[in-house]
Amino acid sequence: MHKTRRFFLGGVGACVGCALMERTAFASLTRELGLDELLARSDHAVVATPLASAADWVVIGGKRRIVTDVRVRVEETLALRAPTQNEIFVRVLGGNVGQVGQLVEGEVRFAAGESAVLFLSAASPTLTYVTGRTQGHYPLRPDAQKLLRLAPSPTLPELAHPEKSAVHALTGRTLAEARELLRGAAP
Repeated sequence: MHKTRRFFLGGVGACVGCALMERTAFASLTRELGLDELLARSDHAVVATPLASAADWVVIGGKRRIVTDVRVRVEETLALRAPTQNEIFVRVLGGNVGQVGQLVEGEVRFAAGESAVLFLSAASPTLTYVTGRTQGHYPLRPDAQKLLRLAPSPTLPELAHPEKSAVHALTGRTLAEARELLRGAAP
């Protein structure tokens, strides 16, 4: 009886010890894109506002995936060339179709009606992708003086060398400062 009790208490103690030592693991580390690289990979650098979105199943790489097409209104072209239309679609991976949802880590998640600076790669005249995923998405948030400032994408993963990134160069800048920086840096 004493042996059984001792083994039981030892097992409980080991489980409690393991639970106390448990820590959250972060495994997502992304290579940073510098501002020059982000611009070189992009067709458009714009301020855009999401208007509506729709998710559907598509085949990517031979597998069925959910994608969400977000219709955005282009408010201003900051650098590079302007899109051919004022309203375009931005496709992101993941979304909800019926009761099935897919979440893609590091993918942009748009907030309805929240304007953002977007770096976009064109797949067609009306369909684009965010260049560098979250590294090409900067929501615009008003500061205390009501100046719009670029914020990092809320789903931005940890960057390998953040000090070398476009995120570092752009975050916290006013829209006017970002406009000036991008026009000076664009090829």
